Amino acid sequence: MMQHSGSDRREFFRINDSVVIEFKPVEKTHVGEVAKRISQSSDNDGDSERAQLRTMQNVFSHLLDQISQHDREMARALRLLDDKVNLIAQRIERHNNPINPDKLTDVNLSGGGVALLVATPIPPRDYVELFMQLVPSASTIHTLATVIGCDKIEQAPAETPYLLRMAFTHMDEMDRNVLIRHTLKRQAERLREGELTGAMTLIES
Repeated sequence: MMQHSGSDRREFFRINDSVVIEFKPVEKTHVGEVAKRISQSSDNDGDSERAQLRTMQNVFSHLLDQISQHDREMARALRLLDDKVNLIAQRIERHNNPINPDKLTDVNLSGGGVALLVATPIPPRDYVELFMQLVPSASTIHTLATVIGCDKIEQAPAETPYLLRMAFTHMDEMDRNVLIRHTLKRQAERLREGELTGAMTLIES
C-alpha cells in the first residue's frame, strides 16, 4: 500500500537533522516504474515481513486509540511497551546497517518532505528517488519525491550552493510512520534542549 502526501498535520512538523541520504533524478517516463518498485520492495521484503508488521502496527494503533478513550494509564503502559519493542528493533537495525558518520548530511526534514544543500541544481517539478538512513535508529526510508524548488543561496558553501527542496509523493506506509515518529521525537528532544525547531537553518521555504 502506498501513502501519498495527506493532510495529517504531523507531516508538517519540521526539524533540522543529520541523515545519510542518497538521491538520483528520475525521468518522468520512469516515475511509474520507480513508484511500483517502492511498493513491491515493501511487499516482498523479508518474505512479506514488512507487510505483516505494517498490518500489526495499524491494528495496534487502532486498538490503542480505543483503549485510550477508556483507560489512559493502560494506553500509556502499552505505548511504553511499543517504544521498548521499537528500541530493540532499532538496535538490530543499527547492527545490520551501521551508520557511517562521514556520510551524514544536514537536512531540514518533515514527514512530507526534505530540503538540503546540493552541488548541482535540479529543475522544479522533476522527480527524485531518495534513500535516507535516520540517526540514531539506522532505519532506511525509500521514497519518491518531486522538486519544489532549487535555488542558489549566496551564503551557502561553495561546494553545495543550491538549496534543493522536495516533497515526498510516494512512500510505503510503514516508512512514513517511522519518519513521522522520528521527526516528532527529534522535535521533542530539541524542545527539551531549548532549541526552536521548524526554523530552517539552511533555508526557509
